Amino acid sequence: PQSRLYCIVAAYNTGSGNVAKTFNKDKSRNISRAAKIINTMTPDQVYQKLVENLPYDETKHYIQRVVKRQNIYLPIDKT
Repeated sequence: PQSRLYCIVAAYNTGSGNVAKTFNKDKSRNISRAAKIINTMTPDQVYQKLVENLPYDETKHYIQRVVKRQNIYLPIDKT
């Protein structure tokens, strides 16, 4: 679930194809192939890969900001 959240946040900002390109060695936009790779990784590895290898700095910064602020919204989920 945590890895999925990271990918969703990144895809919201840059598109699912760019997220797939980050994980596929051939830089293809094949989401199914990327999902298989992502599912072999820990959430921390997925986050690091996104932050280090997404094609746009804007998206790298976006995911960092969202994850950093995620705890602000956790109490809302508990009510």
